[in-house]
Amino acid sequence: MSREAPTRAGTRRQAALLLWLVNIALGALVGANWLVHIPSSGDEWRLLAFALPALLSTVVFLTLIPGVLFLATAHVSRSTRFLGILQGGFWTLFQVLLFVDTRIFNIFRYHFVNGQVWTLMTAHGSEDAVHIDWHIWTAIAAGLVTGTIVQSWLWRRALARAARTGVRRWMRPSIVWCFILLPAVFVEKTLYAQAELNRDRQITALARLFPLYARVPMDDLASRVFGVDVVKQPRVELDGFALNYPLERPTLAPGGPRTNILVLVIDCLRRDMLTQEAMPELSRWAEHDVRRFDNHVSGGNSTRYGVFAMLYGLYGSYWFPVLQERRGPVLVDALADAGYTFGVFSSANMNYPELRSTAWSAIPEAVHDRFPGKEPWQRDEEAAEACSTWLAERDANEPFLGFVLLDSAHQTYSYPPDQRQFSPSAEEVDYIEMTSNEGPDEGRLVAVRNRYKNAVWHADKVVGGILRTLQEAGLEENTLVFVTGDHGEEFRECGFFGHTSAFTPQQVEVPLLVRGPGVTPGVEDRPTSHIDFAPTVLEALGADPDLRAYWSLGANLLDPPAERQRVISGWNELGIWAPGGILRVPLSLLEFDVEVYDYRWRLVQNDASILDAEAQRLVDLGAGCNRFLLTE
Repeated sequence: MSREAPTRAGTRRQAALLLWLVNIALGALVGANWLVHIPSSGDEWRLLAFALPALLSTVVFLTLIPGVLFLATAHVSRSTRFLGILQGGFWTLFQVLLFVDTRIFNIFRYHFVNGQVWTLMTAHGSEDAVHIDWHIWTAIAAGLVTGTIVQSWLWRRALARAARTGVRRWMRPSIVWCFILLPAVFVEKTLYAQAELNRDRQITALARLFPLYARVPMDDLASRVFGVDVVKQPRVELDGFALNYPLERPTLAPGGPRTNILVLVIDCLRRDMLTQEAMPELSRWAEHDVRRFDNHVSGGNSTRYGVFAMLYGLYGSYWFPVLQERRGPVLVDALADAGYTFGVFSSANMNYPELRSTAWSAIPEAVHDRFPGKEPWQRDEEAAEACSTWLAERDANEPFLGFVLLDSAHQTYSYPPDQRQFSPSAEEVDYIEMTSNEGPDEGRLVAVRNRYKNAVWHADKVVGGILRTLQEAGLEENTLVFVTGDHGEEFRECGFFGHTSAFTPQQVEVPLLVRGPGVTPGVEDRPTSHIDFAPTVLEALGADPDLRAYWSLGANLLDPPAERQRVISGWNELGIWAPGGILRVPLSLLEFDVEVYDYRWRLVQNDASILDAEAQRLVDLGAGCNRFLLTE
């Protein structure tokens, strides 16, 4: 008995080790899908020399903790059946999630471990922002079933092999793998360190292909240990997380102007959609006493950061401390103090993104986002009807801020079936096809974009109805009206689909139309941004422009500077639109380097001269990101 138990334990350990090693190999095979994003530069062999060992070491890192735990469980558990079920279930789920990660990365260029993905999966209301159809669930279910069968077969084979080879030889596979894995880790870490020191952006950017890639910062080590004269790379760091916002509150003098404010936002509205063909209602409206902003960008590449920038006049780097403290915007505070009433109407749930906990935290009773329509286009119509009723029935003696967010132009691009203006129009958005390595063919992509244009056409019709209600209620002459998008939408013009993935023009350029008292009609070509909205509103109502810097980072839309730094926010990263290109500035603790891309989102390899020229912009960005944070 005493000799038999150790034998069984040894057999289980060897089998568990073999299954772990096989899953490392399978994981590397699945993860090879990331390698399709290695750029074609004539230097692929050098890039592959880094990427292949980096792929292998990443999979080892991802499997290390569960692999060790399974070895420990194999030592104490006497049930091979239980151990097989436990491992089979985990390794199957691991491989399926790894494959899902490659699909996510194909579209968005970030990974499953990105905080935005987890927030999307867990936040209440996120079901309005993402739509997973039955094709995807079927594929996932098929993968889980197939994987479970394969893992069960592998476990039985591993047990049989372990029983044949004997207990004393169970360490041999690990020794063999050490001769493969340790050199791989050494090679890729050495290549990354060399690239970091030499500013080899092709290699350092490739590290983002791999989830949770462990970057090794070499600046201090090279200078202190090896005496290498290292040029410090520009970085932006947040010095604190507690809010100190505002530094001083703006005030609206009693008896000053009390113009009404109406903001109409269409989700995913690209600037180039503002045409007579795609948006006839707004195109006609824009011909009369409207100022059109032709050089305007959102404050972010997602609803969270686009709307946040508008209402707070701040960079998206402030989102997390604002959310943590449930701090509403100065704009809402000042308008409430001045006697304004509020009406917020959204066809998407405002728990995701968490606008109820931030922008509207002080006025929850004014938020209306629970409309019964099954489809987004139906909820758009219901939200617009609720807004129109509110406009007609509100107390005429009280000024108002009305805010409407329409969701039909968001994926999956919803519109009434009998209102198809553009054909061919895809019956649905096939995410399996859109996330494939080769992507959809051109005809399919045209059909998906036409579906988007049909949704935009419907949203335009809904907005036109709200504007007519405003006119019929006699409110048009004393209302500042803003019509815009929260961000744009890309259809693989720069290699991406949708938004949240990059700071490309397609994802961040949005239309802006403004009409009302004090607004000069015409076209504005100077650079403007969503962070200019809040200062524009409050200064139109009498706030002191000299105090703007105490509560906002924006400018005034009606008098913008001729040149400026425009900052666009993403999840744990910022972008600066600069003359030399787009500077991608990471805020994550896992990344260090500022990268430069051209406006087609192609990495600029020799970026030293651009970064040197834009050094002051990075200094200014760091100052702006920390202006309203407590550093002690």
